Amino acid sequence: MANVGGLQWQIPPSVLANNVDNYAERLLDAVFGLAQLFQARLESFAKANAGWTDRTGNARQGLTSLAVKEATGVVLYLFHAATYGIWLEVKNAGRYAIILRTLEAHYQPFIAAIKQLIGGR
Repeated sequence: MANVGGLQWQIPPSVLANNVDNYAERLLDAVFGLAQLFQARLESFAKANAGWTDRTGNARQGLTSLAVKEATGVVLYLFHAATYGIWLEVKNAGRYAIILRTLEAHYQPFIAAIKQLIGGR
């Protein structure tokens, strides 16, 4: 116990200040870890649920997800590596689109996981 300013502290104020300073970095690391978990889920879901018929398999194999940690946040990408992937997304009134459908299917579970991570409901 520390006695500072007539108060008895279970944890010294210097330790508390250090923990508060490191909170943002620890939270960012935790969210990045969660994004890496969802990265694999997005890619797996997209490949399994893409509605087109494979001719070469390149489009399905080229569906890629990537989690990137930036200075103040995390970005989770899902994209086609095949150059013609854009046409699967936009032609035929989106009949073969998988990117948006995958992101929509995983949005609520991802937000719920973040809320659970930070102790929200």
